[in-house]
Amino acid sequence: MARRWFGISLGFVCAVALLPASGQENGAAAAIDLKAGTKLELAVTGPVWAANAKAGDPLHAQLAFPLAQNGSIAIPAGTWVEGTIERVQRPTRRTSRAELDILLTKIIFANGYVVPLPVPSPDPTSPAPTLERATIEATRANDLLLDNGTQFEMTLAAPLDLNAAQVTAAIPRSHAPEPGKLMSATMCRPTPGSPGTPGTPDTVIPGSPGTPSTTIPGGPGMPDITIPGSPGTPTTVIPGTPGTAGSAGTTCPGPPIVVSVVPIARSIETRSAATKSP
Repeated sequence: MARRWFGISLGFVCAVALLPASGQENGAAAAIDLKAGTKLELAVTGPVWAANAKAGDPLHAQLAFPLAQNGSIAIPAGTWVEGTIERVQRPTRRTSRAELDILLTKIIFANGYVVPLPVPSPDPTSPAPTLERATIEATRANDLLLDNGTQFEMTLAAPLDLNAAQVTAAIPRSHAPEPGKLMSATMCRPTPGSPGTPGTPDTVIPGSPGTPSTTIPGGPGMPDITIPGSPGTPTTVIPGTPGTAGSAGTTCPGPPIVVSVVPIARSIETRSAATKSP
């Protein structure tokens, strides 16, 4: 069964090299011929977590919009596309860019019809030994590299033949995904913050002034009589209560965005090592 490497992009065209799928039920059966340059709009149906994504992890997506050809449905919306992650490069302190190398391996119709997608041939002259690398704008604060509902566009770089009878049987069983209604998988939850509480001022109780001494002159030969005054009372200060500082709250980083995709040619040995890397 022939297979080939694929890549994905988010929000842009991602060239995919395909060869005609073998194994049709009947050589005379009607076929749907998809030409090179045909575009498939996909939506991710399983998140790629930044913390634990690794080579060999699965990637699942669905056709977000039906593909029509010659007035008929060639691939109904909801058709599954399956693949694997081949390499992950996470953002660092110096750069807010991540990279994903992705291999798409098969198309799965709702009635069970499976179209394997080719992998590189050992023949260096084979037209399909390419893997595509998506560059993603994401900071170290992002917990996702790809989220539920993330849409991307896959472009066929070579023709693909589909069994028309199988496609027809899959149409009534297919259900289009609604990427905009899929709940984000991010675990980040923003907090509103707090304005704090005001303190209370000090309470001041004024003191009372004292009274002066009173002197009564004495008579002849008698000393003066002094009546001491009363001392004043000091001012009393009752400290107020301090206020509490407000908090700014927390915000979540923006969703990761794929900003570019580059097809890369790799040797069979390099691809095998990437597939087996932890």
